[in-house]
Amino acid sequence: MKKTQTFKYTMIKNDLITAIKTKKLNAGDKILSEAKLCKKYEVSRITVTRAINELVAEGYLYRIQGKGTFVKGKQLSEGVSQLSSFTDRMKEKQLNLETKVLETASVPIPMKMANFFNLPVDKNVILLKRLRIVDGELLCLSIAYLMPEFFYWTTLEDMEHESLYDLLENKYDFNLGSATQEFEVGYLTEENAKFLQISSQDPCLKLSLYSTLNDGRPAQFEETYYVGSKYAYQLFLPAPHSFNNVLNAEELNDG
Repeated sequence: MKKTQTFKYTMIKNDLITAIKTKKLNAGDKILSEAKLCKKYEVSRITVTRAINELVAEGYLYRIQGKGTFVKGKQLSEGVSQLSSFTDRMKEKQLNLETKVLETASVPIPMKMANFFNLPVDKNVILLKRLRIVDGELLCLSIAYLMPEFFYWTTLEDMEHESLYDLLENKYDFNLGSATQEFEVGYLTEENAKFLQISSQDPCLKLSLYSTLNDGRPAQFEETYYVGSKYAYQLFLPAPHSFNNVLNAEELNDG
């Protein structure tokens, strides 16, 4: 790359970072298109694309397929160490949560759920689809499939203001057990993507949850799609020697 190109590439990055830090560009603002940036700085598309790609990688910007590139706001970041209610977690963080129930219905069990829990493929389960809005931002779409034996009441309760887990345990006397959670990049259908105001081409952080009651009976399969620019999942990883110290302490206690 020519020196002029290198200088222009750095200038584009620095100008955009300065605009963000000085609030000339705010979270959610759309920046100039790559074509307009090429014209403004009199550089090639490759130079502009490199500058934008690095700002996306560094967390300043994010892209929405077919719409453009935007300034990235503060992400909700959390690490969940036990099976817990989304409603309760948002309360703990003192965040304002709004839930919209989009659909409740009796549907055929998803093949993933049937295979994981070894359930009949001709069984029907309860579908509960909810949109989660946190501090006014569209954050995630939750698509839960619930065992009707334990969640028959979901069509009767106010699921826009009540916690699913709180009702299950405190009103209907079913105790939760353990859960398995999987993480992957996921994509929504065009119909579901519209609820989050994104495209079906936009990648989401997809969390799949398989949970049981405390006696081991299958309870729930839930797929939650988080807008990638607004959510990050944390994992705490202790140093290897921490585990050894725990084992040594247990050995001493046993002695």
